Amino acid sequence: MNENFQALSNVTKTYWYINKILVNIPKKEIAIKNHIDNNMLQVVELTYSYLINHDNEKIKKSNLKNILIKLSLLDFFILELYKREYIKKKKYESVGNYILEIRKITYGLLRSEKNSI
Repeated sequence: MNENFQALSNVTKTYWYINKILVNIPKKEIAIKNHIDNNMLQVVELTYSYLINHDNEKIKKSNLKNILIKLSLLDFFILELYKREYIKKKKYESVGNYILEIRKITYGLLRSEKNSI
C-alpha cells in the first residue's frame, strides 16, 4: 500500500505544481491550458479509481494504462508550452521530472499487478 500512497501523493503534488504554472499562461492559450488541466485531473481521477477498485484486476490494469496515456499527453502539452516560450527550461524540466516519477511508479504498479495474477 506504500507504493499506492506514493503514487497518489506524487500525482496530487504534480497537479498543484502544474496549476501554479498555468496561472502565468496567456488567456489566448486557453485551449492548451484546458487540455493540461483536464489531463491532470483525469490522472488524479484514475489514480483514485485504481486505489478504490482494489478487487477488480482488469479495471486496475486499465486505470494504470490510462494514466500512462494521460501522462504522455501531459508531457506533450508541457513541451508545447516550452516551445512557445511560455515556460522556461527549468520549469519544463521540473514538470518533466514530476511526470517521470509518476510514470516510474505506474510502471512499477503495472508490473506488480502482472505478478499478482
